[in-house]
Amino acid sequence: MTGKTEFQLTQEQAKKAIEMCLENAESYLNDADMYISNNKTDHLATPIVFAMEEIGKAKIIYDKIENSSSKISLSDKDGIYDHKTKAEKVNSLIELDVGEKIAKSLLLGDVDGYLVDPLTITSYIRKENELKNTGKKGHGIRLASSYVDFDSVTSEPKIEKSSGDLTELIKNLFEIIHGYPSSFNTN
Repeated sequence: MTGKTEFQLTQEQAKKAIEMCLENAESYLNDADMYISNNKTDHLATPIVFAMEEIGKAKIIYDKIENSSSKISLSDKDGIYDHKTKAEKVNSLIELDVGEKIAKSLLLGDVDGYLVDPLTITSYIRKENELKNTGKKGHGIRLASSYVDFDSVTSEPKIEKSSGDLTELIKNLFEIIHGYPSSFNTN
């Protein structure tokens, strides 16, 4: 973090910052994909959480643009350097792509003879909640998988491994970056 913690951004600077955050996040997610394809998942959570923090920062700036017509005041008080605030922002964007027909069915009922099984709906809601919970644990996951710690019972040195399948979270974060369901529209 630099010494200056309050910034006055033009609309153009704010949009550029959002684009840079999203590009940086995408780069981290590409790193995560590379780890998966090379079966090197010990530190998989690290690039995912960094991506989440960049997406969260982009969302903080985006929200400021939405509420301002001229100069955008941005400071550390907005949470641009706070892991928890950024995680909360990205978690607010996490949604599963349940498909157009299912989404319409959820809103309108039977669409073109396509009934949604309540168990399917429940499953999607559960998966979305799991993604949000994984996102909430992100900072802890990143830290635990980044350094050597010690087992509280045996005192054996250890590095925590990322728990669970993070590929759905990676896919979801890519979708957020690329505008599903229209997370960022800076045009």
